[in-house]
Amino acid sequence: MKMFSEAEVATDLDERLTAAGVDASDPLVQTVKTIVSGYYAERTAEVLTRVREVLDKFGPGELH
Repeated sequence: MKMFSEAEVATDLDERLTAAGVDASDPLVQTVKTIVSGYYAERTAEVLTRVREVLDKFGPGELH
């Protein structure tokens, strides 16, 4: 399950890069953006998995 659409993330990153004075359409920038986006997607998935593991230790209603 993806929390954000890839197009939404790409558009946001491109806008931020452009605002910082970086050519978002440059092939090297695109490569770096792909690597960084993949890295953070993996890390986010790891965090969500760990959160799910902790929450699964509690029964329904125990967290309130």
